Amino acid sequence: MRVKTGSLTFQATTALAPYLRVKLTNGKLVAAGATDNEIGTLEQRVLAADDYAAVVPKNAEGTVKMVANGAIAQYASVYGAAGGYVDDVVNENFIGMAMIATAASGDHIEVLRQTKADELDQLGAIDGNVVIDCDFTNDYPAAATALDVGGTSPWIKLETNGLGVIESAEANGVVKCVADAVAEAATAAFWMPSMPIEMDAHPIVEFLVAVFDIGDAAALDINFGISGEGHATDFDASTNYVAFHLDGSDLSVTCQSKATATVAAVDSLVDLVDDTYAILKIDVTDKADAKFFINGVRVCASTTFDLTGWTAMASPIVHVEKSSNDTTFDVRADRIRAQWARS
Repeated sequence: MRVKTGSLTFQATTALAPYLRVKLTNGKLVAAGATDNEIGTLEQRVLAADDYAAVVPKNAEGTVKMVANGAIAQYASVYGAAGGYVDDVVNENFIGMAMIATAASGDHIEVLRQTKADELDQLGAIDGNVVIDCDFTNDYPAAATALDVGGTSPWIKLETNGLGVIESAEANGVVKCVADAVAEAATAAFWMPSMPIEMDAHPIVEFLVAVFDIGDAAALDINFGISGEGHATDFDASTNYVAFHLDGSDLSVTCQSKATATVAAVDSLVDLVDDTYAILKIDVTDKADAKFFINGVRVCASTTFDLTGWTAMASPIVHVEKSSNDTTFDVRADRIRAQWARS
């Protein structure tokens, strides 16, 4: 890497068009994906692999040239798109405002980088939302003892049989819900009733979670979501909930809710990858149409998850249960973040 005023210079992995969003892979430049956190944009074309190229960093002043993925209106919000492009299709990677209009894919576009209000709130830059951000970095006690979860608010846990909610040896700390191979009903769950969410306050909850053992029987149920209660044996028996759901022996993710009416599990068409963390987000900014996102991409968009009948308070929850069966499970949470408007 070389540094000059206003830009950084790196070697590129391959030839690249000018003005693409780029990131580093193994120390060399590649085009950034739709939800990748790019380091900046190319100042010029890269003719061949291993050539050096100047990059305008994300924090540079003023506007920056990028490449549009299609027609974009002037002053529209733009987001990351595949191949280093930008688009007006909404995802988790908000880039900024289009200062000029484009007509077709490949057009160059002038963009004013911006930061969303909720991102500023994460940094404590503005008042407005209540933000609960728990990064599970502590060591956690064994089953049948209190769950001392790090973060801005305490959590409680529920355990029946199995191994329960226990500590992990992972270096950055996680919370594990686990069960052993004993033919019995078992539940491992944790939630945060002491800092309840107001469902009319446009909550958004995000989970950084992974499944390390999906078990070998449909007797197993896994839920990551929002619930009005921590039900001991059957998550679906809760009065109100909105959640991502998985069944044992199947890494496919479904989405479900119960409030105004019950919406049975809808296939998201996304499978989790074993032993790999994913970001699952539930957005209830519109209570009449809760939205689900997996790794920044909306899923089940054609289904309406109406929560307007939900009047009680609620909490983020991770809930894993099995009926009388000897299947094992190992479900882990690394971080959970919730925010909602102040009343």
